[in-house]
Amino acid sequence: MIRSVILFIFLFAGIHSFAQRDFDCDKLLDQQPYFVKHKSGEQDSMLKRDIEILKHCGDFDSIDSAFFKGPVLGALMLDQVRLGKPATYRTLIEMLKDFRKTEAYKEFAAGMLIYRRLKEKKVNLDDWDNDKELFVRLGFTIHDLEDFKLFLQKPENVSLTYMAALTKYMTEIEALD
Repeated sequence: MIRSVILFIFLFAGIHSFAQRDFDCDKLLDQQPYFVKHKSGEQDSMLKRDIEILKHCGDFDSIDSAFFKGPVLGALMLDQVRLGKPATYRTLIEMLKDFRKTEAYKEFAAGMLIYRRLKEKKVNLDDWDNDKELFVRLGFTIHDLEDFKLFLQKPENVSLTYMAALTKYMTEIEALD
């Protein structure tokens, strides 16, 4: 029994240390990421490694992770290469760190936070006076808010998250066109 527990502890420690890789950023930052020369899908282990390197060496947060998709990274890198910069991890990290300082990034971050709140928050008409602020920030007009609230009052929509309700609402509007 004790052997099993000890074996389990060593196995868990090994898995944990594998998942928490330590990258030598000084050696890696001037290397070319895998995705630069290879078309890779979201589940490609080498793309995942590129993303781990960028997150670790760039000290990025969860909002920045929206940029860490293969096509987005490729487009960002292409823009930097067109500006004469090398196709390296360092180039992307510096570009994203510079972008973090801009007003556009602040707006992007605010939008991401709204998106996450809409995705997680269940429709609650008792809190509508507070919740409608999320939709005002998305650009809803007074008329849009009134119409969306009527939509939310339908029994089949009350159990949805705001994001699911918004998606369903927009689908119905598009069907009317």
